[in-house]
Amino acid sequence: MPSHFIGIDLGTTNSAIAFVDAAGAEDAAETGAVPKIHVQAVVQPVAEGRSEALRTLPSFLYLNDPPVVGAWAREQGALTPTKLVHSAKSWLSNPQVDRTAKILPWDAAEGGRLYSPVDASARYLGEMRKAWETANGPLGASHVVLTVPASFDEEARELTVDAARQAGIENLTLLEEPAAAFYAWIANHFAESRKDLRDGMVVLVCDVGGGTSDFTLIRVGRDGDRIEFTRTAVGKHLLLGGDNLDLTLSWLAEEKLKATLSARQRTALRRQCAAAKEKLLTAGGPERAEVIIQGAGRSLIGGTLQTEIARDEALDLALDGFLPFCELADRPEQSAENPFGETGLPYVSDPAITRHLAAFLAEAGGVAPDAILFNGGFFIPQMLRDRLVQVVGKWFGREIKVLENRDLDLAVAVGAAYYSYVRSTGVGLVVRGGLPRAYYIGLDGGKAVTQAQSERVVRAMTIVPRGTEDGSTLELDQQGLQLIANKPVSFRLYSSLNRLDDVQGSVVDVQPDFHRHAPLNAVIRFGKPGEARQVPVKLVAKLTEVGTLEIYAESKISDNRWRLQFELRKAAEEAGARPAAVVPDEAVDAAIELIRDTFERGTLEPEALPAKLEQTMSLGRASWPLSAIRRMGDVFLELEAARKRGQAYEARWLNLAGLCVRPGFGFPGDDYRMEQARRVFSQGLAFASSVQNESEWWIFWGRVAGGLNRNQQSDLYQRLAGTLVPRKNQKGRTNTSLVREMWRAAASLELLPVSVRTELGDRLLQLLRQADAPVESSLWCVSRLGARQLFYGPINQVLPASTAERWIGVLRGLKVTHESHRNETMAALGRRTGDGSRDLPAAAIETLRRTLESDEKALRVLEGGAHDREFLTRAFGEELPSGLVSIASETGD
Repeated sequence: MPSHFIGIDLGTTNSAIAFVDAAGAEDAAETGAVPKIHVQAVVQPVAEGRSEALRTLPSFLYLNDPPVVGAWAREQGALTPTKLVHSAKSWLSNPQVDRTAKILPWDAAEGGRLYSPVDASARYLGEMRKAWETANGPLGASHVVLTVPASFDEEARELTVDAARQAGIENLTLLEEPAAAFYAWIANHFAESRKDLRDGMVVLVCDVGGGTSDFTLIRVGRDGDRIEFTRTAVGKHLLLGGDNLDLTLSWLAEEKLKATLSARQRTALRRQCAAAKEKLLTAGGPERAEVIIQGAGRSLIGGTLQTEIARDEALDLALDGFLPFCELADRPEQSAENPFGETGLPYVSDPAITRHLAAFLAEAGGVAPDAILFNGGFFIPQMLRDRLVQVVGKWFGREIKVLENRDLDLAVAVGAAYYSYVRSTGVGLVVRGGLPRAYYIGLDGGKAVTQAQSERVVRAMTIVPRGTEDGSTLELDQQGLQLIANKPVSFRLYSSLNRLDDVQGSVVDVQPDFHRHAPLNAVIRFGKPGEARQVPVKLVAKLTEVGTLEIYAESKISDNRWRLQFELRKAAEEAGARPAAVVPDEAVDAAIELIRDTFERGTLEPEALPAKLEQTMSLGRASWPLSAIRRMGDVFLELEAARKRGQAYEARWLNLAGLCVRPGFGFPGDDYRMEQARRVFSQGLAFASSVQNESEWWIFWGRVAGGLNRNQQSDLYQRLAGTLVPRKNQKGRTNTSLVREMWRAAASLELLPVSVRTELGDRLLQLLRQADAPVESSLWCVSRLGARQLFYGPINQVLPASTAERWIGVLRGLKVTHESHRNETMAALGRRTGDGSRDLPAAAIETLRRTLESDEKALRVLEGGAHDREFLTRAFGEELPSGLVSIASETGD
């Protein structure tokens, strides 16, 4: 048995560590008592040259030399925000960025971004591990329970584990924070839990921390003295918490200052408002709190700004903005203008926690809670807890019992330590999670519904019924279940919160209220390459301790076993709106035969192929839907070797294959297609001496660039750099059309370092001053490089707003033939996104708006109009066939 049972709360704003001593636990177990739970103080810098042991570790990392973590880091960061890493936990759950890339501090320039969200989280965990080992010796075999928000997506959970292992914590289990808070209440009120909780009672755990809001329902079950708890519902992921209130207070303060603040000053103001909030909303706190902001540049001293926030003002914002009275039927307000978007994090647009809670209770079946357990730093002020109790009591017309958890900033760590003890010893009360959802896997073999418009009914097999306990492994050996191998297929996953009676193996029609998870699009390889076949399989589903669903398909005719690793961390793509044009299967079949006539049989000249394809499809190439071009793309990739027949064959292959695979992502099976395309890159051009072929080569790679990863894009750029940004004594290419396509390919590489893309844009602006510059294509490249919203790259790849503003100034002074092209480029560089870290300053946008006032199209772009990706999404077309078929379902059995 381990010597200690440890719980760690890795918080957005504050982290903590608690533990149970195994020696003391044995004595408590003998008497049936709860063992004493200790809080481990964390020694940390609190001022320059001075450290203290504090009961929490503020989750802040300041880029000092060396970097520091904790209380002093938080205070120093308020003065120099560009050196402060904060909200790492919120970034860890942000799918809009590369969460493993060095993107923090977000407020810093690219060169100053030194940490990924995983790295920063590992630093906080490393500090807690160091504090533990200084006081207690090596972590050794001690079991650690690490908490995460209940609503954390799959990737955020995995990255949290990565951070823990990076910090040297190996023996760990993840626990959801609301459950940890409930464990803390059990540990502190063990006798009360047995005495006052009745059978059927429903407890609402309302957990609002610095960055996230989590709602969970736990039902009490009793049979005499025997008592058990079951988690019955978990809310959606809400990026909403105390950080949002800090930001709201900073807006109030800025309005009072009557001054335009820099980005640095705004960040510093937000830190000061966070400190002011803690003072003002504390019982017995001051009536007013002062905030002081240093001036900028030469006005650093004389330009100091100062104002006050009143206690009543802070209270009104907290109650009316975040906990307003509302009806149970009210729902969060949806707004395209997100007031919290300026931070770079995808906060919800409606800050009303009460409206989000009303939506959660409705989705949980309209269950009326009997008691509320509060958790999280947001609810430390008593007045905020009282308001939520009033709102919920009004909804259901009765008094709501409050389960008091002392020390809300420590409750999660304490509960995690208690759970570590219970999990290891089997002594104590456990919250049985059970799956709140039933899971289904899609099957081929759907039937048509007899209606005016014949729609396909998607059928799915139940793989994990609702209520399945954590740690369960279920085996489904269904007769007739077949896996499709050696061809691109899609494994589709669905879930339902509402279906209680579906048993494992039952085949159901997917209903409109089913949640559709993002699929696994893959090629399962088995037997001879390229030979499509069906393999009889059985399914094995495992529900891990943290609720992660793992599904395996095991072959019945071999030792093969395939992990079907669904992308649960991503939002499910809709099937796709119907494309603007629909090409019959027969026409696509005929088009494929024309491709084979050219590249396989040699009976059709390559020059004649494009016109023949357009004639057969009855559409121009620009209108071919993705569902059709991907089928043709598969054939082009299959016949890639035929491009070596001659110069004309290679040019035509590159042109049409790139067209059919563009943009390298967004359609099932594209990862597999890009794997095949990379083989073309490694082989290079067969007819490298042909300028036309080399131009087509770069057109091909510019079209499919979105399917390449960061390293692959860097490899591609190395072949372009010598021509586009030649160094001293380096001779570039001179053919105008070839260089134009090389530039377009480079501008499409959105994963290149920001510094490289900035250099490319600066070079283009220099070239645009030359009389013979290709203006239209160069402007397109500049707009692509400096766009405020990238086509496929994460938001941490967007160039700094200062760079875009500088480029707009250069463009404004250029004399060009077609001003509309220049206007659209400037609009793309200044396009409003609602994210303050990407958007130009308000004054710069207003100046640009006046410049573009006579160009309606450019103004629409500037105001955040339609983006290319939206058009692409609408053209996605149909899905691939399911990777599983059920012979029984096809025959109606």
